[in-house]
Amino acid sequence: MKKSLPSYQTTHPYWKQYQGFFPEEVRLEEHTAPEEEWWESNGVHLHIDRLPAPESSIKILFIHGAGGNGRLLAPYARMLQRHGYEVVSPDLPPYGLSYAMSGTRINYELWIELLVSIIEREYKKDGKPIVVLGSSIGGMLAYHTSARSKRVKGLIATTFVDTSNPEMRDQLAPNRLVSRAGKRMMDLFPGLLDHVRISVKQVSRMQLITNNKDLTGLIMNDPQAAATRIPLELLRTFLNKKPEVSPEQFNQCPVLLVHPELDPMTPIRFSQSFFDRLVVDKECVILEGAGHFPIEQPGLDQLEVAVLRFLQQIQ
Repeated sequence: MKKSLPSYQTTHPYWKQYQGFFPEEVRLEEHTAPEEEWWESNGVHLHIDRLPAPESSIKILFIHGAGGNGRLLAPYARMLQRHGYEVVSPDLPPYGLSYAMSGTRINYELWIELLVSIIEREYKKDGKPIVVLGSSIGGMLAYHTSARSKRVKGLIATTFVDTSNPEMRDQLAPNRLVSRAGKRMMDLFPGLLDHVRISVKQVSRMQLITNNKDLTGLIMNDPQAAATRIPLELLRTFLNKKPEVSPEQFNQCPVLLVHPELDPMTPIRFSQSFFDRLVVDKECVILEGAGHFPIEQPGLDQLEVAVLRFLQQIQ
């Protein structure tokens, strides 16, 4: 008998606990939950959440960060679907329900390749322009993806975490022993350490993921999110990633930065230094009162207004 695939609707309902932290109109119910798809690509069984909108003239690829998954972001995606936009949210392995096939190495390059492949797959379906939307470190992932894919017509990020900046690496890590000595050990001994799996909570300030204690606790204990154990190869390649196209040379598409005002995890000065170097059409909107994972008002409403305005300009 063929083994059934995991599903957020039937086998992994943890995400339902997040809904009470969002406004009622974007909470996921049985009839508004994303459609679930599976796709094999780049040696990965990739789980994809889709919030369809057949009349949408553009498509949004929503990219989660470390310690997250596509379903965690679904209320924000629902917000966009309510305004007529189709949203596609993959789980990047080993997060969420996605998992690598035997022999596939999970690293940061694989994540970028998967996102570029998804964009090509979506574009071939209907030729609709793609906008990438990245949350947390997904913002920089969205940048790397946009630099590599010519299909991207717009880039939205909540932060730009440029780990080629050593100060940024220090900010992300719980202490300098981890950010400096830990990184050096991974760089010196990849053959020994790449396969070792650890929780992202051990090497980051995950306790700052939100400014709400209860929500932070849920994310940190989520077996498909921050409680997932990742291979050190993913961490090492993430920390060593340099932009293939410098901000000064990036000309793929316009950029919107919607940065939370009260974000102790990735303070705005780090994103601002990268954003200021961009020479494309760009806008920065500060989400008042919002934390790294923005659920607070008026920041949440400001996020919605800014993103919708940007999407209308892309159309």
